[in-house]
Amino acid sequence: MIKFPLTKLLDEQASYEWLLEILHPKGLYCPNGHAIPVGQAPHDRQREPIVKYKCRGCGKVFHIFTGTDLSGSHYTCGQIVLILRGFLQGQTTQHIAEELGLDYGTLLSWRHRIQR
Repeated sequence: MIKFPLTKLLDEQASYEWLLEILHPKGLYCPNGHAIPVGQAPHDRQREPIVKYKCRGCGKVFHIFTGTDLSGSHYTCGQIVLILRGFLQGQTTQHIAEELGLDYGTLLSWRHRIQR
């Protein structure tokens, strides 16, 4: 049987943009509701494409997952897209974990957190 390296076949930037549209349909704002000024550069690029911004209004540092059920995730955007897809399709956690090479227990915790 051929194993497909699914996460390597996904474009990280495209996955990030899809997640941004799904999680923040009105655009990315700081946790206190301040909009990011047009053209503002990211505060931290260590985990691109997931970049952190620093609010010019209140000084809070935030990113795409701040204040969402995905906050604290260390998965890549491609992995998150495939995880969400698997959850929505009703795949077992074991299947998703094996397919993506992830820890079953950690993924099960994420599944419970997201499905709440």
